[in-house]
Amino acid sequence: MSLSPSVLVPAREPEPAGKPGQAVNGARAGWLDYWPVVLVIGLGLALVLGLVQVSAKQAAEAQLSQTQNALNALSTRSEVSALATFGPVLTLAAVVQVDGDISPARFDTLMGQMASTEVHLRSIVAAPAEVVRMVYPLTGNEMISGRDYRDIPEQYPSVQEARQRGVPVLVAPTRLVEGFQSVILRVPVFISSGGELSPHYWGVVSGAVELEQFVHLAGLDRPNLTVNAALFEARCDGMPGRLIWGDERVAAQRPMLQVVNLPGGRWVLAAVPKAGWQIGASWNSPEILIALLTVTLLTAGTAVLTRQRLLLRGRHAAFLEEIDRGRATLSDLRRSEARLTSVAALGSDTVWEQDAQFRFTYISALSDQRRSAVYKGLIGQCRWDAAGPSPANWAAHRACLERHESFHDFEYSLFSPNGLIWLSISGAPLFNDRGLFIGYRGTGRDITERRQHEADLHAAQAAQAQSLTRMEALLDAAVEVAIIATDLQGRITVFNEGARRMVQFSEKQMLGQCPTQLHLHSELEERADELETELGERLSGFEVLVAQAKRHALETRVWSYIRQDGFQIAVSLTMSRVTSRSGELLGYLGIARELTAQRQAESQLRELNALLETRVSLRTAELSAARNHLQRAHDELVRSEKMAALGSLVAGVAHELNSPLGNCVTTASTLESRTREALKALEDGTLRRSSLEAFLEDVGTSADILMRSLNHAEELVQHFKQVSADQVSARRREFELGTTVNEALTVLRPRLRGTPYKVECDIRVSRPLDSYPGPLSQIVSNLVQNALLHAFAGRELGRLLIRARDLDAEHVELIVQDDGVGMSEEVRKRAFEPFFTTKLNRGGTGLGLNIVHELAVGPLGGEVEIESAPGQGCRFIFSLPFVAPSSAGFTPIHGVASVFADL
Repeated sequence: MSLSPSVLVPAREPEPAGKPGQAVNGARAGWLDYWPVVLVIGLGLALVLGLVQVSAKQAAEAQLSQTQNALNALSTRSEVSALATFGPVLTLAAVVQVDGDISPARFDTLMGQMASTEVHLRSIVAAPAEVVRMVYPLTGNEMISGRDYRDIPEQYPSVQEARQRGVPVLVAPTRLVEGFQSVILRVPVFISSGGELSPHYWGVVSGAVELEQFVHLAGLDRPNLTVNAALFEARCDGMPGRLIWGDERVAAQRPMLQVVNLPGGRWVLAAVPKAGWQIGASWNSPEILIALLTVTLLTAGTAVLTRQRLLLRGRHAAFLEEIDRGRATLSDLRRSEARLTSVAALGSDTVWEQDAQFRFTYISALSDQRRSAVYKGLIGQCRWDAAGPSPANWAAHRACLERHESFHDFEYSLFSPNGLIWLSISGAPLFNDRGLFIGYRGTGRDITERRQHEADLHAAQAAQAQSLTRMEALLDAAVEVAIIATDLQGRITVFNEGARRMVQFSEKQMLGQCPTQLHLHSELEERADELETELGERLSGFEVLVAQAKRHALETRVWSYIRQDGFQIAVSLTMSRVTSRSGELLGYLGIARELTAQRQAESQLRELNALLETRVSLRTAELSAARNHLQRAHDELVRSEKMAALGSLVAGVAHELNSPLGNCVTTASTLESRTREALKALEDGTLRRSSLEAFLEDVGTSADILMRSLNHAEELVQHFKQVSADQVSARRREFELGTTVNEALTVLRPRLRGTPYKVECDIRVSRPLDSYPGPLSQIVSNLVQNALLHAFAGRELGRLLIRARDLDAEHVELIVQDDGVGMSEEVRKRAFEPFFTTKLNRGGTGLGLNIVHELAVGPLGGEVEIESAPGQGCRFIFSLPFVAPSSAGFTPIHGVASVFADL
């Protein structure tokens, strides 16, 4: 009887008659059936909550807008009040700066003019040289008149800050000498003179207003304000700093902030509503009440409609139950038919059938869909029609089929998209009721994995044999070391070519033997004693060699091997365990390296090191002596270079002073001659009024010439004295960078006057330097002379620019730049080296730029670098600290310069 190849599809599972709590046949409905009501309630509540949030947001935005408007009004009023209040102070400072000074009469006149306007200042003070000379009004401010700000610790820091910054400074709150809390504006006054490079400090003009008066003018204390306000100093990030006026707790109440820009300062105005920030919204607003009423009505209507739907569903439940019973009966029949097919499909073997012509008529389906597709493609074909390459005896198999005999475990292969499939089949013939042959039925098993495992096993065995052969070759190739492997009992299993060469025993002699016969018995006993002390047990023989390897997996130790000829050799032996992948101990491996050559090399190395140390000591002494000699020569050349520079300085000074002094001598001699002529005319009685007027006019002109020449000579002497005093005394002091550079250029001006080259200065530094002006002057002098010698040599035009700017809060950048011939890269890299010069035997010593480098990085504590290219000039960039290092110092120039220091 054949299996039916048809597969029945299972019928749909009958639907349950009803869920628990569901309305079936009039049964009570569960709460899940009222989901529309729950949905309406949820949406309604979401709508109400949304309205509440919108209402709260609108109220908060209105409060923010009201607070911002009040803050803007207070900020604007504060700025306007500050400008109106401190306007007279700024006007007075401008008048002093334009006139160059102010007299008490001029001060009283200006204050009288301002008195006609409404002035809220408590006092206006003019303090030349930071000493209070003029006060308006004097009444009530007698205590401040004539005071020196340096003697008022509460106020002097603000005066000093205004002078250092060079801009007006607003300070509050500050306690006046009279005891009032006030707001003070300090305005520094700098006056420019015709011959100066930078303006000099005249003094400070101050104006004070009582703090409460200023707050009242700004409207901050008005009772009708809707906000609580407070004034703070502004930090760099615009946030409130120190409290100036108001309640400090305002800053902790998430205030709104507004930066107030005042003359001489930036304040922050913080404000919060007097009633506090409003959070949330009122639930009794008309919009929210209407929304709640609407949600209630919708919920009631939805509940009524849901109840009607449940009643209709209960009426149809009986009809559905009858239909489901019929479907259940039909489904049971279909499941019974499908169960037989599923058993064959889920089995590990395939069931197949063939007709009388040996064509497949049925093959059971497998869970593997890919192979099921291959089997389905065999329907209607004979087994051998789709067979793949295999060693199967198809002739004997077909003969068996022709004889209608049973067969077992016939193996062959099939083609598939994923490769060959190997099958092992067994079958039996089928006969009908009349005994006629109708085909075969049998089973088939997929043996593809078994075949693959067998192939992998054969390949692994071949690879293992190849690996063993390769390993033996590798071991024999390691002729520099002896490799000896043993089993757990200490019998040698591997004895490589390196071991045979080292101990001169053959592999045949050593296989199966214990490696202890290669060791000295005394060394084994000594090691056994050590192990007994360490491990607490007595070991002997092979256990001594492998004791540490057994416990720690590895041990390296120096032993003595005995060769076959009886000669002893020192070896470094490393013993290690040999384990399987699962961790099972299989034996031990020893790798020995001969140390004879190494020990000889170590002995020779120690002798060589001793010889080298002796040579290094001798050479070090020679180099030290040569270095000392070179240093003395270098110091002598530097001294000579400095003296040569001073010689040039003396010549320049003499030439520079010659002109004004010559003018004085010529004018004085002319004046003497004219005086004698006038006296003679007076004695002779021939002196006329016109002659006397001409004589007096000449006297006035001569006096003017004498004063200008003598003033010029005095100015030159003062510059020379300052430069020479800085270079001789090496003293540290505070100085203006522009003044020091100008003094250095004044000394060099005689040498520059006879050249077509120009020297320009552009120095803008915010504060004085606390450093050594002498080295700085010498740097400028050396760079100018270096430019004349190298950069502008042979050129008709040349320009040297000296520029300085603030690099950061701690450093100033000084740049000396020329438009001369420039330097090549090789010359630029060696420019600061001592004795390196491109003008050897032509006026260059190679020490000018070396001195510049030593002074810049030494006493001045800075850095210097050069930027240059051929034809593009040179650019010396100095980075100098405003405050030189306290440990810095330098060797001053003695000799001729002391003459000018004594003037």
